[in-house]
Amino acid sequence: MSFKTNVISAALFTAISSVSMVATAAPSADVLLQGIITNTTCDVTANSGLATLNVGVYKASDFTPNTQLGSVTLPITLENCADESGELLIQGTAAATNSQLFVADAADTVGFMIQDSNNAQMAIDGTVAFSVTSAGPNEYSFNVGMGTTDAVPAAGSYQAPITIAYIVN
Repeated sequence: MSFKTNVISAALFTAISSVSMVATAAPSADVLLQGIITNTTCDVTANSGLATLNVGVYKASDFTPNTQLGSVTLPITLENCADESGELLIQGTAAATNSQLFVADAADTVGFMIQDSNNAQMAIDGTVAFSVTSAGPNEYSFNVGMGTTDAVPAAGSYQAPITIAYIVN
C-alpha cells in the first residue's frame, strides 16, 4: 500500500471510531436504586430456595394484551418468625406502559404477571397483608404467568428479576 492509502485508511478508521464512541456516550445517565428495610425476625424463602421459576411455554397467538396467561405457583415460606403482622412486598421493574407487568427493562413489552392468593393482579411494589406466628407454618402462594402489552408478542425467551420481602407493620 502507498503512504497516501495508509493515511486515508487511518483517517477513515479514526472517523468511524469517534462516531461509534459519540453514539454510545451521553452527558448523563439515570440509575434506579432499590432497597428494603424491614424489622421482621422472619427468614423469607421463595420458590423453595430455587433461583428460577419456569412459568411455561405459550404460543404468541394465545396472548391478550395486559392479561396474565398461565398460572404457576410461587410458594413463599417465612420461618423463624415472632408473632407479627405485616405485608409481603414484591419489588421489580415495571413495563413503561403497565405497572403490573414485571420486566427486565422498563422498555420491554413482554414479561410476567403475578396474582395474589385471591387472583387479584399485583402491581410492582405491591403488598399483601400477611400475619405470621412463631409456631408456623407461615406459607403463602402467588400465581405467576406471562403477560404482554403487545397484541402478538415477539417469540423468545424472557426473564425478570423480582425481590420478595416481609415488612412488619
